[in-house]
Amino acid sequence: MHEAFCMDSEEGVPQIVKEHHSTVKSVCEVMEPLNIKNLIIYHTEESHKDRKELYTKEAKQYFSNNVIVPNDLEIIEIQ
Repeated sequence: MHEAFCMDSEEGVPQIVKEHHSTVKSVCEVMEPLNIKNLIIYHTEESHKDRKELYTKEAKQYFSNNVIVPNDLEIIEIQ
């Protein structure tokens, strides 16, 4: 489980840099070699219209296992 506030293309945005947020790509590149089954990406930017789809699509480019992008307060069942 890791926060990824922004997409990789937004990495240089001043607010993101100032707050030390991670990008989807940077999180996935760290997590991929750890061979974890499920990666939960939270604290994502709510202004993206199709947030779950966008974050999941980018994550799957760099992470080969299951990616979960929950809504705030969503209960997640992992088997």
